Amino acid sequence: METRAHHILIGLFTLVAAAAALLFALWMSRSTLDSDYRLYDVLFNETVSGLSVGSSVQYSGIRIGEVERLWLDPTDPRRVWARIRVSSTAPIKVDTMARLALLNITGASSIELSQGLPTSALLQAQGGIPIIEAEPSSLTQLRTNSEELLLSVTELLDRANALLAPENANHLSNTLANLDSFTTAMVAQQDTLRDGLAGLVEAGDSLKTLLSRLDDQLSRQGEPLLASAGDTVANLARVSERLDALVNENSDAVGAGLQSLSELAPAMQELRAILSTLSDISRRLEDDPAAFLLGTDNIQEFQP
Repeated sequence: METRAHHILIGLFTLVAAAAALLFALWMSRSTLDSDYRLYDVLFNETVSGLSVGSSVQYSGIRIGEVERLWLDPTDPRRVWARIRVSSTAPIKVDTMARLALLNITGASSIELSQGLPTSALLQAQGGIPIIEAEPSSLTQLRTNSEELLLSVTELLDRANALLAPENANHLSNTLANLDSFTTAMVAQQDTLRDGLAGLVEAGDSLKTLLSRLDDQLSRQGEPLLASAGDTVANLARVSERLDALVNENSDAVGAGLQSLSELAPAMQELRAILSTLSDISRRLEDDPAAFLLGTDNIQEFQP
């Protein structure tokens, strides 16, 4: 019985020692792992579709770490935080930028870190985890543009379906038939059209010749005509000056003449009355000379 108890104690001691050794090995490996990696927080101002915990973090196409955690910004839900764990040998500089990249056609995404300048300092934070600002990714823009393109295509298809409705299809068929008839008629009249165009060309040539002749005539006679016009204008100016001088010199006589004409108005009125009286006498003498001369009226004959 004592021998069995000793065996049990030896077994328990062996198990405890093995567990302690295993825990020590795990602790050592964890310490080594933690010392080989560094943590960074990446701030996205856009959606991170396709990104999940465990997604790879790449630097110039080489995997240097993975995404350890994802969460929304509590103050602004439009912003997304991603905590990444990358190799301590990765040259994360102060000017290093992050962006969302597409891994494959399945839609899985990764975080792509851009190269900083060789002269830039390493990114470090005092009393916290360093933050990397993410730039807008072409992947997100492509998705947004694709959605807008799909909406535009859908709207275009809807309009095409509305345009190709049965009543519109009938109108289109009639329009095409009328266009075919018109083109057939044009083909039938192509000889007439050709002759008409030839006539237009000939008329254009004739008009060109006429214009050339007119230009020649104007070039030869234009200067004499302009000179004659200048002389005529000069003569008119001289005549106008003489008339002005004549009117100024005889202004008194012109005024007296105008006053005489105003005095003639009553005489003209009396002369018009006399002429009216003579016209009346002549008419009465012509109608009934005996009655006018004898001063009696005609006696009308009684008709029973």
